[in-house]
Amino acid sequence: MKIGISALKFNLEDALNICKKNKKISHIEMGIDNLEDVEALKKYKDEINKLNLSISIHLPMELNTCEDIKFIRNSWVDFICEMDKILSLDFDIKYYNAHLGYIMSTRLDKNRQRYLQNTVEFLNDEKLKNNLQNKIISIENTYSKKGDFSNVGNSVYDFKYIFDKIENDNVYFCYDTGHDLIDNSDYEQIFDKIKIIHFSDNNGKEDLHIGYTKGILDSSIFEKIENVNPDYLILEINFDDIENTLKYF
Repeated sequence: MKIGISALKFNLEDALNICKKNKKISHIEMGIDNLEDVEALKKYKDEINKLNLSISIHLPMELNTCEDIKFIRNSWVDFICEMDKILSLDFDIKYYNAHLGYIMSTRLDKNRQRYLQNTVEFLNDEKLKNNLQNKIISIENTYSKKGDFSNVGNSVYDFKYIFDKIENDNVYFCYDTGHDLIDNSDYEQIFDKIKIIHFSDNNGKEDLHIGYTKGILDSSIFEKIENVNPDYLILEINFDDIENTLKYF
Protein backbone atom coordinates (compact mmCIF):
# COMPACT_ATOMS: atom_id res chain seq x y z
CA MET A 1 0.00 0.00 0.00
CA LYS A 2 1.38 3.36 -1.06
CA ILE A 3 0.60 6.35 1.15
CA GLY A 4 0.02 9.59 -0.72
CA ILE A 5 -1.20 13.12 -0.26
CA SER A 6 -3.42 15.29 -2.42
CA ALA A 7 -2.26 18.52 -4.02
CA LEU A 8 -3.48 21.30 -6.27
CA LYS A 9 -1.68 23.69 -8.58
CA PHE A 10 -1.31 26.38 -5.90
CA ASN A 11 0.15 24.12 -3.19
CA LEU A 12 2.15 21.55 -5.16
CA GLU A 13 5.48 22.95 -4.00
CA ASP A 14 4.35 22.70 -0.36
CA ALA A 15 3.24 19.11 -1.02
CA LEU A 16 6.67 18.21 -2.40
CA ASN A 17 8.35 19.71 0.66
CA ILE A 18 6.18 17.48 2.85
CA CYS A 19 7.23 14.46 0.79
CA LYS A 20 10.88 15.36 1.37
CA LYS A 21 10.37 15.29 5.14
CA ASN A 22 8.11 12.24 5.37
CA LYS A 23 9.52 9.13 3.75
CA LYS A 24 6.25 7.26 4.32
CA ILE A 25 4.72 9.37 1.54
CA SER A 26 5.48 8.04 -1.92
CA HIS A 27 2.57 9.28 -4.02
CA ILE A 28 0.82 12.52 -4.99
CA GLU A 29 -2.75 12.73 -6.27
CA MET A 30 -2.83 15.97 -8.24
CA GLY A 31 -6.05 17.86 -8.88
CA ILE A 32 -6.10 19.28 -12.41
CA ASP A 33 -8.95 21.45 -13.67
CA ASN A 34 -7.56 22.71 -16.99
CA LEU A 35 -5.19 21.30 -19.59
CA GLU A 36 -2.98 24.33 -18.99
CA ASP A 37 -2.54 23.21 -15.37
CA VAL A 38 -0.54 20.23 -16.62
CA GLU A 39 2.36 22.66 -17.07
CA ALA A 40 2.41 23.27 -13.31
CA LEU A 41 3.02 19.56 -12.78
CA LYS A 42 5.61 19.28 -15.56
CA LYS A 43 7.57 22.12 -13.98
CA TYR A 44 8.34 19.85 -11.02
CA LYS A 45 9.09 16.73 -13.04
CA ASP A 46 12.74 16.47 -11.99
CA GLU A 47 11.95 16.93 -8.32
CA ILE A 48 9.13 14.37 -8.49
CA ASN A 49 11.50 11.85 -10.08
CA LYS A 50 14.23 12.62 -7.55
CA LEU A 51 11.81 11.89 -4.70
CA ASN A 52 10.68 8.71 -6.52
CA LEU A 53 7.03 9.75 -6.28
CA SER A 54 4.26 8.16 -8.31
CA ILE A 55 1.50 10.39 -9.66
CA SER A 56 -2.25 10.15 -10.17
CA ILE A 57 -4.84 12.72 -11.23
CA HIS A 58 -8.02 13.86 -9.53
CA LEU A 59 -10.27 14.99 -12.37
CA PRO A 60 -12.27 18.25 -12.11
CA MET A 61 -15.27 18.40 -9.78
CA GLU A 62 -17.24 19.80 -12.72
CA LEU A 63 -16.87 16.54 -14.65
CA ASN A 64 -20.30 14.96 -15.04
CA THR A 65 -20.31 11.32 -16.13
CA CYS A 66 -24.11 11.19 -15.90
CA GLU A 67 -24.63 14.25 -18.13
CA ASP A 68 -27.71 13.76 -20.29
CA ILE A 69 -26.46 15.82 -23.25
CA LYS A 70 -24.26 13.43 -25.22
CA PHE A 71 -22.19 16.16 -26.86
CA ILE A 72 -21.18 17.53 -23.46
CA ARG A 73 -20.60 14.06 -22.00
CA ASN A 74 -18.38 13.18 -24.96
CA SER A 75 -16.44 16.41 -24.52
CA TRP A 76 -15.42 15.17 -21.07
CA VAL A 77 -14.11 11.99 -22.65
CA ASP A 78 -12.10 14.13 -25.08
CA PHE A 79 -10.78 16.21 -22.16
CA ILE A 80 -9.53 13.15 -20.26
CA CYS A 81 -7.95 11.62 -23.37
CA GLU A 82 -6.18 14.85 -24.28
CA MET A 83 -4.94 15.29 -20.71
CA ASP A 84 -3.56 11.77 -20.65
CA LYS A 85 -1.86 12.31 -24.01
CA ILE A 86 -0.05 15.38 -22.69
CA LEU A 87 0.80 13.91 -19.28
CA SER A 88 2.07 10.62 -20.68
CA LEU A 89 4.94 12.42 -22.37
CA ASP A 90 6.47 13.06 -18.94
CA PHE A 91 4.70 10.88 -16.35
CA ASP A 92 3.46 7.38 -15.73
CA ILE A 93 -0.02 8.25 -14.45
CA LYS A 94 -1.23 5.49 -12.13
CA TYR A 95 -4.95 6.32 -12.13
CA TYR A 96 -7.56 8.97 -12.83
CA ASN A 97 -10.05 9.60 -10.03
CA ALA A 98 -13.52 11.01 -10.69
CA HIS A 99 -16.76 11.94 -8.97
CA LEU A 100 -19.79 10.67 -10.88
CA GLY A 101 -21.43 14.07 -11.28
CA TYR A 102 -24.69 15.81 -10.53
CA ILE A 103 -28.25 16.12 -11.82
CA MET A 104 -31.25 18.35 -11.09
CA SER A 105 -32.77 16.81 -7.95
CA THR A 106 -36.29 16.60 -9.34
CA ARG A 107 -35.08 14.70 -12.41
CA LEU A 108 -32.80 12.39 -10.42
CA ASP A 109 -35.62 11.48 -8.03
CA LYS A 110 -37.85 10.48 -10.96
CA ASN A 111 -35.37 8.34 -12.87
CA ARG A 112 -32.06 7.64 -11.16
CA GLN A 113 -31.28 4.63 -13.33
CA ARG A 114 -31.38 6.77 -16.48
CA TYR A 115 -28.49 8.90 -15.23
CA LEU A 116 -26.56 5.95 -13.88
CA GLN A 117 -26.86 4.41 -17.33
CA ASN A 118 -25.27 7.57 -18.75
CA THR A 119 -22.30 6.91 -16.45
CA VAL A 120 -22.14 3.30 -17.66
CA GLU A 121 -22.00 4.57 -21.26
CA PHE A 122 -19.31 7.08 -20.27
CA LEU A 123 -17.10 4.43 -18.68
CA ASN A 124 -17.70 2.00 -21.54
CA ASP A 125 -16.73 4.59 -24.15
CA GLU A 126 -14.32 2.96 -26.62
CA LYS A 127 -12.27 6.11 -27.08
CA LEU A 128 -11.76 6.40 -23.33
CA LYS A 129 -10.75 2.74 -23.00
CA ASN A 130 -8.44 2.79 -26.03
CA ASN A 131 -6.68 6.01 -25.09
CA LEU A 132 -6.18 5.23 -21.42
CA GLN A 133 -5.29 1.62 -22.25
CA ASN A 134 -4.58 -0.07 -18.92
CA LYS A 135 -4.78 2.99 -16.68
CA ILE A 136 -7.20 2.74 -13.79
CA ILE A 137 -10.25 4.96 -13.50
CA SER A 138 -11.49 5.17 -9.92
CA ILE A 139 -15.01 6.38 -9.16
CA GLU A 140 -15.47 7.95 -5.75
CA ASN A 141 -18.35 8.00 -3.29
CA THR A 142 -19.51 11.49 -2.46
CA TYR A 143 -22.29 13.13 -0.46
CA SER A 144 -25.41 15.06 -1.40
CA LYS A 145 -27.31 17.71 0.52
CA LYS A 146 -30.10 17.71 -2.10
CA GLY A 147 -30.59 21.30 -3.11
CA ASP A 148 -31.63 22.16 -6.66
CA PHE A 149 -28.92 19.77 -7.83
CA SER A 150 -27.95 16.46 -6.24
CA ASN A 151 -24.67 14.59 -6.46
CA VAL A 152 -24.78 11.08 -7.84
CA GLY A 153 -22.61 8.49 -6.11
CA ASN A 154 -23.79 9.01 -2.54
CA SER A 155 -25.19 5.48 -2.20
CA VAL A 156 -23.81 1.99 -2.61
CA TYR A 157 -26.76 1.37 -4.95
CA ASP A 158 -25.23 3.71 -7.54
CA PHE A 159 -21.93 1.85 -7.59
CA LYS A 160 -23.48 -1.63 -7.58
CA TYR A 161 -25.57 -0.61 -10.59
CA ILE A 162 -22.49 0.69 -12.42
CA PHE A 163 -20.21 -2.26 -11.62
CA ASP A 164 -22.92 -4.72 -12.65
CA LYS A 165 -23.21 -3.12 -16.09
CA ILE A 166 -19.84 -1.72 -17.18
CA GLU A 167 -17.58 -3.56 -19.60
CA ASN A 168 -14.40 -1.81 -18.57
CA ASP A 169 -12.10 -3.93 -16.41
CA ASN A 170 -10.01 -0.90 -15.43
CA VAL A 171 -12.74 0.84 -13.40
CA TYR A 172 -12.50 0.52 -9.61
CA PHE A 173 -13.94 2.09 -6.47
CA CYS A 174 -12.36 4.92 -4.48
CA TYR A 175 -13.68 4.90 -0.93
CA ASP A 176 -13.72 8.37 0.67
CA THR A 177 -13.97 8.14 4.47
CA GLY A 178 -14.91 11.79 4.93
CA HIS A 179 -17.73 11.69 2.40
CA ASP A 180 -19.09 8.52 4.01
CA LEU A 181 -19.24 10.28 7.38
CA ILE A 182 -21.56 12.89 5.86
CA ASP A 183 -23.68 10.61 3.68
CA ASN A 184 -23.32 7.08 5.00
CA SER A 185 -23.99 3.98 2.93
CA ASP A 186 -23.02 0.31 3.16
CA TYR A 187 -19.97 0.56 0.92
CA GLU A 188 -18.49 -2.59 2.44
CA GLN A 189 -20.66 -4.42 -0.10
CA ILE A 190 -18.25 -3.27 -2.81
CA PHE A 191 -14.97 -3.24 -0.90
CA ASP A 192 -13.71 -5.93 -3.28
CA LYS A 193 -13.66 -3.18 -5.94
CA ILE A 194 -11.43 -0.80 -3.95
CA LYS A 195 -8.05 0.27 -5.28
CA ILE A 196 -7.87 3.70 -3.62
CA ILE A 197 -8.93 5.12 -0.26
CA HIS A 198 -9.25 8.85 0.38
CA PHE A 199 -8.65 9.35 4.08
CA SER A 200 -10.00 12.36 5.98
CA ASP A 201 -12.01 13.18 9.08
CA ASN A 202 -14.83 15.66 9.71
CA ASN A 203 -17.76 16.49 11.99
CA GLY A 204 -20.31 14.46 10.01
CA LYS A 205 -21.81 17.58 8.47
CA GLU A 206 -19.09 19.39 6.53
CA ASP A 207 -16.30 18.07 4.30
CA LEU A 208 -13.56 19.64 6.42
CA HIS A 209 -10.60 17.48 5.29
CA ILE A 210 -9.12 17.47 8.77
CA GLY A 211 -6.72 14.95 10.24
CA TYR A 212 -7.58 11.85 12.24
CA THR A 213 -8.78 12.50 15.86
CA LYS A 214 -10.03 15.98 14.95
CA GLY A 215 -13.45 14.72 13.87
CA ILE A 216 -15.74 11.74 14.42
CA LEU A 217 -13.96 9.06 12.35
CA ASP A 218 -13.99 5.83 14.35
CA SER A 219 -10.83 3.79 14.96
CA SER A 220 -12.50 0.81 13.25
CA ILE A 221 -11.47 2.46 9.97
CA PHE A 222 -7.95 1.10 10.44
CA GLU A 223 -9.17 -2.50 10.54
CA LYS A 224 -11.15 -1.83 7.35
CA ILE A 225 -8.06 -0.39 5.66
CA GLU A 226 -5.97 -3.37 6.74
CA ASN A 227 -8.57 -5.82 5.42
CA VAL A 228 -8.93 -4.01 2.10
CA ASN A 229 -5.21 -3.34 1.68
CA PRO A 230 -5.72 -0.75 -1.09
CA ASP A 231 -3.05 0.04 -3.64
CA TYR A 232 -3.14 3.70 -2.61
CA LEU A 233 -4.13 5.45 0.61
CA ILE A 234 -4.41 9.19 -0.01
CA LEU A 235 -4.35 11.56 2.96
CA GLU A 236 -6.83 14.11 1.64
CA ILE A 237 -6.33 16.42 4.61
CA ASN A 238 -4.94 19.79 5.58
CA PHE A 239 -1.17 19.77 5.28
CA ASP A 240 -0.81 20.81 8.94
CA ASP A 241 -2.53 17.56 9.99
CA ILE A 242 -0.44 15.17 7.90
CA GLU A 243 2.39 14.52 10.35
CA ASN A 244 0.05 13.61 13.22
CA THR A 245 -2.19 11.43 11.03
CA LEU A 246 0.80 9.54 9.64
CA LYS A 247 1.49 8.24 13.15
CA TYR A 248 -1.48 5.91 12.77
CA PHE A 249 -0.08 4.17 9.67
